[in-house]
Amino acid sequence: MVHQSEQRIYNRDSFLDNIAEKLGRERKTTPVERPALKYTCHHEVLADKSQDELKATLIHYTETALGARAIETTKAELTATLKSACLYYVSNEEENTERQDSETILSADKRLLALVNPSELADEQHTVHVWDQSAGYEPNITIAERAQVGVVFAEQALAESGTMVLYSNPAQGRAVSLLPEASVFVVPKSALIPRLTQATAALHEKAKNGERIPSCVNFISGPSSTADIELIKVVGVHGPVYATYVIIDDM
Repeated sequence: MVHQSEQRIYNRDSFLDNIAEKLGRERKTTPVERPALKYTCHHEVLADKSQDELKATLIHYTETALGARAIETTKAELTATLKSACLYYVSNEEENTERQDSETILSADKRLLALVNPSELADEQHTVHVWDQSAGYEPNITIAERAQVGVVFAEQALAESGTMVLYSNPAQGRAVSLLPEASVFVVPKSALIPRLTQATAALHEKAKNGERIPSCVNFISGPSSTADIELIKVVGVHGPVYATYVIIDDM
């Protein structure tokens, strides 16, 4: 089987042969052997935790350190949960004002659309758009810029740091989670893993097996924030200023 990179890179062999010649040595064609690490503590952190324990760790860190919300739900209740999560960011109960017309942009990821009917998230004052790959760049970006909420499906969630892992793909443009004021991440409990170590290991396996890896992988830990000034953390600096993690407990 021909590796995908060999199919996509023109003149690859002649280019590498030329470099080896300039270096005055034979070109190396066998993989470099990975050195054995003396310590493997990065694999051991939270490694003994169950999915429920990882969920508890994720929720605690999310709510205490990131300034984000975490909601547990089920597949049967997901639609109602998502609608409530979206409307939470477009209503203003504290000021007791009427809710204005609002918009949400929803990822077209097949896994998400298999669980949720977008029309059931909408009402007379809340319009829901689904990312439309066939429409091209401008229409999707325009909607994402205008929408108050973006809903995406996460590949994994890192319990240690409260991080959502997003793979960019044609059905789920990066703008869905980056342009709206609030981001809502949907993740199955089965996709919770301890930390970045396991997330990058999965990508390494894809590359080693010759699978096409995403053009962009985003690691998003709650809403945007900074602690550059006097080490005081300020949430909501650039990009989404609010975030909600929706964990599907029975999936």
